[in-house]
Amino acid sequence: MFKRVPFTPGDLTDHQRGTDDTLTGQNFTTSVLIGDAGGSMFDFSKGGNDLFSGGFIATTTAFGDAFDSLFDFAQGGDDTFAAPLFFGRYTFYGDAGGSMSDHSKGGNDSFIGGSNDFSTFYGDAGGNMSGHSEGGNDTFTGGPVGAETTFYGDAGGDMSDHSKGGNDTFTVAGNAPPGGLINTFYGDAGGNMSGHVYGGDDSFVASGTNGSFPSIFFGDAGGDMFGFAHGGDDVAVLPTVNGLPNPPPEIGNQTSNEATGDARTMYSHAVGGDDSLSGGNAIGSGELDNILRGDADAMSGVARGGNDVLAGGNNTGSGLLNNFLYGDAVSLSDFSKGGKDILYAGTAAAGGTVSNVLWGDGLLSGQAKGGKDQFVFKDDGVMTVGTQNFIEDFSQSQHDQIKFIDVVGAESFNDLVITQSGTDTVITAGADQVTLHNFLGSLTEKDFLFA
Repeated sequence: MFKRVPFTPGDLTDHQRGTDDTLTGQNFTTSVLIGDAGGSMFDFSKGGNDLFSGGFIATTTAFGDAFDSLFDFAQGGDDTFAAPLFFGRYTFYGDAGGSMSDHSKGGNDSFIGGSNDFSTFYGDAGGNMSGHSEGGNDTFTGGPVGAETTFYGDAGGDMSDHSKGGNDTFTVAGNAPPGGLINTFYGDAGGNMSGHVYGGDDSFVASGTNGSFPSIFFGDAGGDMFGFAHGGDDVAVLPTVNGLPNPPPEIGNQTSNEATGDARTMYSHAVGGDDSLSGGNAIGSGELDNILRGDADAMSGVARGGNDVLAGGNNTGSGLLNNFLYGDAVSLSDFSKGGKDILYAGTAAAGGTVSNVLWGDGLLSGQAKGGKDQFVFKDDGVMTVGTQNFIEDFSQSQHDQIKFIDVVGAESFNDLVITQSGTDTVITAGADQVTLHNFLGSLTEKDFLFA
C-alpha cells in the first residue's frame, strides 16, 4: 500500500507516494521546481500528480517526479507543465531528470508551451532508458506564436535493452507570421535505440500557419536504430508555411520542413514502423522544401523499412514548393530492404509551382532490395500535380505501379502518351506529366492504375 509523503530532498522509496502539489516558478529570475524527490525514486515508490507553472520572463526548470533517476519498480505521476504566454526559457522533465531503468514507468504527462519562449520538454527521462522501463503516454501542445521548442517523447538520451516508448502526441495550432515557430520532435529518444527497444506510436500534427522557420520530426530516434530495435507507427503532419515577401537577410525566404519516420540511420536488424508523413502546404510567395523519409536517411546491414505513406504538400500561393519523398531512405546498402510504400505527389494552383521528386525506396547499392511501391498523382479541380514530377527508381521487377486519380483526360492506359527522352521515359496524362528517370523499359497496362 502506498504511503503519502510530502516532497523529500532525498529519495522516495519503500512504497512511498508523493503528494499532489502545485509549484510556480518566480517571475524575472531562475527557479528549480521538483515535484516529489530531490534524489531518486525506487522500490515501488510513486510520484504524485503535480502542476507546474513557469515564471514570467524567467528561466524555470521543473522535474515532475525525481531530480535524479527512476529505477526498480518506481512509477511517475501524471504531471502537468505550463509555460507562460510570453518570454522565458523553460526545461521540463516529465518524470526524471536523469535516467529510467529496471521496471520503472513514466506517468502520462501534459506539457503546454508558451509564446516567444525557448523550451525543452522531456516526456519521461532527461537521460537514458534501459532495462524494461516504459515511457508514459505524454501530450505536448506547442506555443502559438514565435516559440522555439524541442520535444523528446520519452528519453533525451538513448533507449536500450527492452525499454519501450509511450504513445506521445504533439499538436500546435497557432498562426505565426512573420517570425514563425521552430519545432523539433523526437518521438521516443533523442539519441540511439538498440537492443530490443520498441518505439511508441507517436503523432505530430501542426495545423497552424508558420512563418519562415523549420519543423523537424523524427518518429522514433534522433540518432541510430540498431540491434533488434523496432520503430513505432508514427504520424507527422508538417505545418503550412506562408513565407515572407521581403524577408530580412538573416531569415531568408526559403524554408525546409523535414520528417523522418524512424531514425537518422538504421542498421543491423532494425525494423522501421508503418509511418504516415505529410508535407507542409505553401500559401505565400517564398520557397518551401518538404523532405520526407519513410524510415531513415541511410539503411544498411539487414535493416528493414516499414510500409509507409508519404504525401507531398500543396501550393496555393505564388511561390515554389519542392517535395522530396523517399519511401524508405536516401540510400540503402548491404542487405537492407525497403517496404511497400505509397507516395502521393503534391499539387499547385495556377500562379504557383510544385515539383515532386519521388523515390519509392532510395538509392540501392550492394545487395539491398526495394519493395513494391505505388506512386500516386491526384488532381483536385484547379489543384494539379503539373509537369514537374520525377520518379527516380521506378522498377517493374519490384512490381511498382503508377496511379492517376481524377486527372482529366487520363482515365485508362490508352489515354496516356508515352515517349522517351534520352535515358528517361516521359508519361503525359492529360495536362500532367511524369518523368521516369533512367528508365527505358516498355510500360504496359499492368504498370498503371486509374481512379
